[in-house]
Amino acid sequence: MADYYGTIRTNYFSVTNEAKFREIIASCYAYDEIHILESIQEDGSKKFGFGCYEAISGIPSADGDGNGDGDGDDKDMDALYGALQKVLPKGDAIMITEVGSKELRYLVGNCVVITPDDIQYVDVWGEALKLARRMLGNEKFETKCDIDRHLPAISSGGEKNAGM
Repeated sequence: MADYYGTIRTNYFSVTNEAKFREIIASCYAYDEIHILESIQEDGSKKFGFGCYEAISGIPSADGDGNGDGDGDDKDMDALYGALQKVLPKGDAIMITEVGSKELRYLVGNCVVITPDDIQYVDVWGEALKLARRMLGNEKFETKCDIDRHLPAISSGGEKNAGM
């Protein structure tokens, strides 16, 4: 998506193998550098997180080219989630949160939650719609956020800015 501005950030989590974790992150395809974050706990142990701007596209798939086009540059998010799951100890979770937008047309808010036993996706808009339906007592309530065309430029005063 051209002109998309996103930010990805995780919580801090423990890993069973720091070298393997760093290898996984180093193998990620991303539009920007992925930064590994460290937090030293009171007991001296380390917890890790990571983040970047724009988006992460995944790691190379196990077969090297799961899309079958022969170019060998697969970007596989499921492979990334599975690899992270393998270095996550019992009792911990990784929450990969992405927020972003393209102008006022699209707004993204989602989170992938990874535990040693499960991987689930949470969409902020979908969860907010479910909440609105419960609050309204109307399970058929529908609404829209994305717009179908470019908005005219708006000044801080709310008037159309003719020069833009």
